[in-house]
Amino acid sequence: MSQDFALLYMQLGLHPDCSLEDLKRAYRIRVGELHPDRHLDRPASDDANAALTELTALYSGAIRFHRIHGRLPGSTPRGPAVASRAAPEPAHFTTTALRAAPRESDRATQSMTPRIAVLSVLVLVVVMVVLHWSETAQVAPHADNGDAVAAAVDPDTPRLELGMEEAAVVAIQGAPERVQDDVWNYGSSWVRFEDGHVVDWASVPPNRLMTLTPRPVKEDENGEEEAFGP
Repeated sequence: MSQDFALLYMQLGLHPDCSLEDLKRAYRIRVGELHPDRHLDRPASDDANAALTELTALYSGAIRFHRIHGRLPGSTPRGPAVASRAAPEPAHFTTTALRAAPRESDRATQSMTPRIAVLSVLVLVVVMVVLHWSETAQVAPHADNGDAVAAAVDPDTPRLELGMEEAAVVAIQGAPERVQDDVWNYGSSWVRFEDGHVVDWASVPPNRLMTLTPRPVKEDENGEEEAFGP
């Protein structure tokens, strides 16, 4: 350690291994003791001014040394700090592990495939059942050859009849999707009016009408029923 810095520590009453805060505190106290303003009762001497100048120069050098080296001059050098936590070891992947990973995913995919197929079939069955139920719940089954069908889901349910007025048709069948001249269209089915009364209809899947027969049925001269249309 330089003899000058030894003089600094001696004047401040410190050891070279003291902290920077201790050095600053002791310097302020010593400057206050040597400053001429503290001794107004006696004239300032050249020795006091020289001592204050020397102390300030030594203190500035010590501060500059600490800024460069991270310690006070004359103090014991400290080794690099030991890391408090050990660095994590890098993960080691073996060739066997890398090969095993895809196999595990393949097995998972293979086990899921039958489940997905079963679920798909179940969903398809449910959809078909719902569609069939909604179609059969609307109207009773009709004969494919156009003949009259006597069976109905509920005999008390209002049905379309010949001669029925437009308001009654709306009440039973609802508003038509499209009106063209005297024909009301209900999807694939239709109802025809003359003078505001029903004279004909065609109940065609999938949009069947609320009728007992696909086409109106009338009695001929012999009292036998005859269906409209071809």
